[in-house]
Amino acid sequence: MRGCAPPYSCPGSGARADEIRWLWSACDQIGEAFGALIKLLLATGQRLNEIARLTHAELGEDDKGRPVLILSAARTKNKRAHVVPLSPLAQQIIVSARKITSKSDFVFTTNGHAPISGFSKIKRRLDAAMLAVARAEVAKVGRDPDAISIPSWRLHDLRRTVASGLQRLGVALPVTEKVLNHVSGSFGGIVGVYQRHALTEEKRAALEAWALLLGQMTKRAPNSNVIRLRG
Repeated sequence: MRGCAPPYSCPGSGARADEIRWLWSACDQIGEAFGALIKLLLATGQRLNEIARLTHAELGEDDKGRPVLILSAARTKNKRAHVVPLSPLAQQIIVSARKITSKSDFVFTTNGHAPISGFSKIKRRLDAAMLAVARAEVAKVGRDPDAISIPSWRLHDLRRTVASGLQRLGVALPVTEKVLNHVSGSFGGIVGVYQRHALTEEKRAALEAWALLLGQMTKRAPNSNVIRLRG
């Protein structure tokens, strides 16, 4: 696969991208706010509740004027402030989300008063849309659509999908953990006390490489490279 941004290598041709492509297409079918939210989760690897409650006030720039999400400690699960570099793909997703003027200023809202919610219902709609997309796709190439099923997965699994994709791209584990805002693993215990480097440039390079690969996977033909949603 061509086009992966340096310094990362592309995954081997043995991986398939069917599930991610089906998910991306399903997002276009389930509605603007819902679909854009799921796409941003997949593009950034962030937690569902943190992105669902994202406000326009949290869209900012780094010291070089590049777009970022700025999440305060009060907004993150681990109570640590987190800056998420936005790839061009992530920026496009945010711009595509229709802005509803409100005092709350949520990026993803259906009524202008509260953040998007009802994730169980959204997930059921997403699964149904994915299955329809998948069956239509395989029918076009002469395969039996009734033989296709979507393995069980959760919205939280999208974080694992991103982590898996970054590892396949050759991103160092500490960088992946910084992208996901993990405090265990490479940054747990005494290591976390002394390892204060934010890895800002590495995080941006990793997310931009992932966005490029994601763009390739969602546009490729059936039976191309797959990174599974779960695991």
